[in-house]
Amino acid sequence: MLQEGLELMGIGMGVVFAFLILLVLCLQLSTKFFAKFGHLFPDPPPEEPPESEDTGPGPEIAIAVAAATRRRAQALRNPSS
Repeated sequence: MLQEGLELMGIGMGVVFAFLILLVLCLQLSTKFFAKFGHLFPDPPPEEPPESEDTGPGPEIAIAVAAATRRRAQALRNPSS
């Protein structure tokens, strides 16, 4: 039984090794192919992000944040009020 397990392990490792060798060969062939014929496959132009009219929070939000920050700072300075 141990002998059968070792045979199965050897066959499995051989199959995996053969697959990895085949994978490396395919990658090398594709590298050579695209080095020679890469000019036939141009990269698509990069898409520009759409122009956004909203550049951030409006002035109302900025005023509200400033008022809340000031009120919080006053409350921290005068804890009894």
